[in-house]
Amino acid sequence: MLIEWQKLLKNKATYISLSALILVVGLAAWSGAGMFRSEYDVIKRVNGHFPDAVALISPHQYWIGLSNAFFSSFYYFIFPLLVALPIVDTIYNEQVSGNLHYQMIRTNRRAYFWNKFIFTFVISFVFFVIPLLIGVGLVNLLTGTWDYTGFSAAYDKLIRGTAVLGDSTSLSLKKELFSDLLSVSPYAYIMVYYIIGGLYAGAYSCFGLALSFFVQNRYLILIMPLCLYLGGWMIFTLLRLLPWDPFNFLDPRQPVNGLHVLPVVIDFGMLMLAVAFLYMLGVRKTRDILA
Repeated sequence: MLIEWQKLLKNKATYISLSALILVVGLAAWSGAGMFRSEYDVIKRVNGHFPDAVALISPHQYWIGLSNAFFSSFYYFIFPLLVALPIVDTIYNEQVSGNLHYQMIRTNRRAYFWNKFIFTFVISFVFFVIPLLIGVGLVNLLTGTWDYTGFSAAYDKLIRGTAVLGDSTSLSLKKELFSDLLSVSPYAYIMVYYIIGGLYAGAYSCFGLALSFFVQNRYLILIMPLCLYLGGWMIFTLLRLLPWDPFNFLDPRQPVNGLHVLPVVIDFGMLMLAVAFLYMLGVRKTRDILA
């Protein structure tokens, strides 16, 4: 694992990836904070005498993933490419350079490829989650809000039907999935989504890593995680199975109806099984070539 860390830190793509992710997050946080201030001022003027309505307009709704700001949505569109960029082509690069054969002489084959797979998954998870957590801090800092107990109390009243609102627009805040977590804290709600997104980011990167055994074009390998992500969106859309599409259920805004935790679990399990099978075929292929 230490060798993998050294390779990652020496790779220019690592810093390009992190810089791009943080830049998108920073732009999303800046635009989101401005949108919050505008909406909050309007609600204060229109429904200022309804405390529940005012409390339901919260800065957390402009965290990356929850905001309708362009860069927030863009992060969730582009993440499979950016999180995979520093690491998805490592096996391909070692094959081309001849270093893979050298590694097979020095280390145990099974341990080498197993560590490579785990490292890719973990790094992609971290690269997905860390910028988003930075985004949470930036929005909180720009809006001066860190305590969301007022929102949680108002949201709990909303889902129980006891909130006193000036109009019905706040009813759209109700979530179909993980709604109870918002009654506890928006932090709990968004962390569940960020963790699930990180798991899928790891799976997409491992898919690209597995394909690197078979694809002889580096640039094609780099975009394969994004192709899988968008390809799934196209297929599930054509089949009208939107709640089963990661493009939809990874979105904390919950853009479609009928969301349930079962598709999240089943999709991830099937994806990881397929990726692991493809990876093992690649490892076997490499063994036969280097034998």
